Order: sequence, then C-alpha cells, then structure tokens
Amino acid sequence: MYVAALDLGTTGCRTYIFDLAGSILASGYQEWESFYPQPSYVEQDANLWWESIKETTEVAIKRSGIDKSEIVSLSVTNQRETIVPVDIEGNPLYNALVWQDRRTTDQVDFIKSKVGIDKIYRTTGLTIDPYFSATKILWFKDEKPEIYQKTHKFLLVSDYIIYKLTGKFYTDHSNASRTMLFDINHFKYSEDIASELELDLDKMPETIESGIEIGEISTEEILFDKKTLVVSGAGDQQSAALGVGVVSPGKVKLTTGTGSFLLAYLEKPNFDPKKRVLCSCHAIPGAWVQEASIFTTGAFLRWFRDELGKEECTIAEEQNQDPYNILTEEAEKSPIGANKLLAIPHLVGAGAPHWNPYARGLIYGLSLGHKRRDIVRSILEGVAFEVKKNIEVFRELGLEPKELKLTGGGSRSDFWNQVYSDVLGMTCVRNVIEEATSLGTAILAASGAGLFSDVVSAAENICKVDKKWIPDENRQKVYSKIYKLSSELYSILNEKDFHKCYIETLQNKGSD
Repeated sequence: MYVAALDLGTTGCRTYIFDLAGSILASGYQEWESFYPQPSYVEQDANLWWESIKETTEVAIKRSGIDKSEIVSLSVTNQRETIVPVDIEGNPLYNALVWQDRRTTDQVDFIKSKVGIDKIYRTTGLTIDPYFSATKILWFKDEKPEIYQKTHKFLLVSDYIIYKLTGKFYTDHSNASRTMLFDINHFKYSEDIASELELDLDKMPETIESGIEIGEISTEEILFDKKTLVVSGAGDQQSAALGVGVVSPGKVKLTTGTGSFLLAYLEKPNFDPKKRVLCSCHAIPGAWVQEASIFTTGAFLRWFRDELGKEECTIAEEQNQDPYNILTEEAEKSPIGANKLLAIPHLVGAGAPHWNPYARGLIYGLSLGHKRRDIVRSILEGVAFEVKKNIEVFRELGLEPKELKLTGGGSRSDFWNQVYSDVLGMTCVRNVIEEATSLGTAILAASGAGLFSDVVSAAENICKVDKKWIPDENRQKVYSKIYKLSSELYSILNEKDFHKCYIETLQNKGSD
C-alpha cells in the first residue's frame, strides 16, 4: 500500500508517492509562473495549479511503477495565505493573490482601526499584515466589488485542489488559522471579526482537522484511481513540522525555501505580549505552533542567482550541478562576516519579529574590492541573523529549543547549515528525508485512511536524523558582534522611517 502527497509551493508543485516506511518511490515536479502587475503585487493563475498537479501526478505514478489502485489515499499541502475567489462551480474569478503580495496596506490600516491589533492577535494568533488572507479578501471587497459579490468561496491553494479532486469545499484548521478570520482558541471562524470587517463567512470553506477523510476522487481529469481517499492535509509549514518530528515541547524546526519559517510545538496557545511571533494551529489535532515567518530568504539567494549569478549558472550547467551548490561553495571562500558586508533580507517587507511592510532589502558596506562570493555569504549570514532574532523571542516566551531541525531546499547546503549553527550557538540537524513537508502530508494521508493509528507516533518512528552541525565557539563569538551590528543597522533605518519615506516618495513621484 502507498500514499500520495501533493505539495503546492510558491514556485511550483510536486507529487510524491510514499511507502508506509516514509520512503519516496517517485515524484514529479513542475514550476509555475507568478505575475507582478506592480512591484508589490504577486499573483498566480489557479488554473495552472490544477494543470501542474495533474501533470506531476501522471509523472510520479508512471515513474513509481506501481498500479494507481495501490495508492490508498492522498493529502494536499500548500503555500499558505494565498487566496483565490471562485464561483459555485469552483471556477477562478480572478488571479490568486499570493502570500507575498503587499498591495493591502490600506486594508491593514482599516483592520487596525476597526478591530484593533490586540483583538486580532488574541483571537487569531496573528498580527495585522498584508501577509494574511483576510486583508486580501477585504481588498477584493474594496477594490473589486463585482468579484466579491460573485464569489461563492474564497479558497486557499489546497482548498482549491481538494475541490477539484472531490467537488467539496473544505479547509483544515492549520490553513484556516492563517486567514486572520479563525479563532484558534475555539477552532472556528470568528463571527465577531468577520462582522466588524463586514465579510461574509458563508464565502469561506468549512473547516475540519488535519488527517480527516473528505471523500473519494470524483473527477476523471487526474490519473489517481477514483477509489483513492482524499484526506485533509495541512499548511506547508505545519506539515514540515510534523515531517521532522516537531510533535512535543522543546522541538523546533526551520524550513527555508522561498522564505524561512520557524515553528515550535505548543500544547496550548502561547501569545507574545509584543506580538512579534505568531501562534497557529498545528497539523496535529488539538496542538498549536509558535511561528516566526521571514518572507524572502531563499528568494534573496534566488534573486542573486537570476540577476547577478550568470557566471555561477554557466559553471553549474557545464558541471551538471545545481547553481545553488556553486553559489554556496563560492560563499565558503569568503571570510566570516563576508568581508564586512551586511545583508538584510527584507525584499518584500519584514515579517517576524518586525512586521514592517515598508522594510526593504539591503546590502550594506559595498566597496570596489568586493566579490560576488562576499555578497552571497552576506545573504546567507543575513538570513541566519533574522532567524536568531526570532529564536531569542521564542526563548523570551518560555520556549527552550534544544536543537534546530533544518528542512527545505536551503538545508541541502552543509555550509549554510553550519552558518546557522555558528550564528545561533545551537546544534542543527537535518533528517534523512529532506522533503519534510511532503512526508508530513503523507503521514496525514496514511493516518486519515486508517493506516497509522496516531500521527505523532508515526512521525516519531519515521523521522530519522541524517547529519548534525555543532557550533564553533570562536566563530560564534565573531558572529555575536556582527549580529549586534546588523540589528542596530535595521533599527536605525526603522527609527528614521527611512523605508516608508522612500516608498512614499517614489509613489508621489510616479503620480506627478
């Protein structure tokens, strides 16, 4: 017997076929395009999600060599917060607004004045930021009222795929808890918040726990057998936490893909009085996670690859290697501190612990003597500094991370993993199965089909450590000093409202 995990990320999707020991039999991958109508706008075509998942499913099943009838169940994980309006037949009425989209600053200001930061945080565990789905739904109501009126449901990515598979409108608690409309204390939508924002909760899908059977496949469009059970999944970060064994207190993981996401296990909701980090529902029913989101980390490295890394890409092609391997190998040749460069990775605003939509990326200290390798190393170190800020907040809130479980594409770099360990002063570990998000989703699929009795014990048995990185005391001391400078640099720019003034000046210039 086998299970499938459909993983719909920010830049593309994968279909994985797993056996019940957690081993990957086969997979298929396809990238998709994001659209940028304006610099702060990020959109995707939901139709491409479905077409891509159909293609990757066909590839994965054919590569696996098994009969499709042997796949007992599947579950879906997704990029969270991204929202798409659909009609009663599930047809998209507009491009999806991606989680990275920052167009909703006016809606953020409205929610702050109408509902208030405290009520939002204590109810939903979230801060008020363009990141979250409610601001995007409100944007449709304000700016595209004809779309809002026609909308039958506002769906997250996995909700849309579940509908295409089953014809049913469902979302799970972990994803719903990222909409800014869900009461994480009582596991239901907040009628108070929706009423104050004048948003219609009938336009939201029904919520259920992760790992619950939804039904069999009702479409002929995809290669799965129609008897394959569709099981509710979880948001990508909660799935990744499950997939690396963050199933008990003291365990914390860092996933680095487009962004970086720190999640720590919670037995009950834990709220930060300063609202720097968030609290969301876990993929494990009845559990929560403390979460810190850093928006553009791997995306910063990808930006360098695409805009400045032509030479490294050429070398990678000649050597049949991943360009990121070449980039990080070059970075390792730069000395600690990147020859006195400091990078701040806020390319689409700052997430935790700052929550500043006006913040922008920065590479500080450039001189004519710097090499591209120095810039790359500064990016790797700058990301690690942002992670450290949030680990410090976790500790302040009473959490005691004993080691950091690294997942995602960024964890493939041994060098970057060592940078994390040295900056944080923590042991960092990478599991045998790198694709933790899909593994967690596969565990939910199997559990929902009755193949595992308990998702927690399944995760504990399946998640095995591959490699560890121990902090070097001398490098840690140097990084402590650089970290202080990096934090002070951000504070200086923030205190002077530099980023906000800069953006407003450009906007005013554009309107002249």
